[in-house]
Amino acid sequence: MEQTYLDMFLQGGIIIIALAILSIISLAIIIERLVNIYRTNARRDNLFTELKSVANSKDEKEKEKILSRIKLSIGKYIARLKPGVSNPNSNKETIEEIVTEVDANLKRRTHVLVFIVQLAPLLGILGTVLGLAEAFLSIGNLGGSEKFQFLSQGIGKALSTTIAGLVIAAYTMIGHYLIKYKNSKSLTTLTKQIEDYVESILVKDEN
Repeated sequence: MEQTYLDMFLQGGIIIIALAILSIISLAIIIERLVNIYRTNARRDNLFTELKSVANSKDEKEKEKILSRIKLSIGKYIARLKPGVSNPNSNKETIEEIVTEVDANLKRRTHVLVFIVQLAPLLGILGTVLGLAEAFLSIGNLGGSEKFQFLSQGIGKALSTTIAGLVIAAYTMIGHYLIKYKNSKSLTTLTKQIEDYVESILVKDEN
């Protein structure tokens, strides 16, 4: 009876189950991180739009009101940004603190993806070795034609775990680098937004 790829994967035993769990974890982290980046960027855009709208006014209460209701961790740092006339390094240090904290938040759980990239192929190879050992041990009492048919099916079944491990590692690596790219782009945009905001309060101070 001819085996399909699905049949081979389903016969992979506990190794295939472990790889399936890694696959689910990987997909969940990639999706959650990308959605989090999108939502954080959207909230941050709204924050700086509101802040710039009141930056040139003398209504400090409105600014404090905006900062008090935001749910972003950078709010506590934004409140510390000053025109910087007396201490020009103050804003620079604050911006560095903001970028450092945001970068740490964006990188949450991405170390798990690196772990999966390394573990999945190893599990796949382990499954292949175990499958080959099982196949060779099982053909001892079989005849010639039966032996070759059983061996070929066993090798196909054994290789299925390596295929699965490599596929999981490949898309996890792609997802990890996509997250890194989005993180880098997000931090660049954030730095520009903060610099624009500082420039607007500098203008306000000069006026």
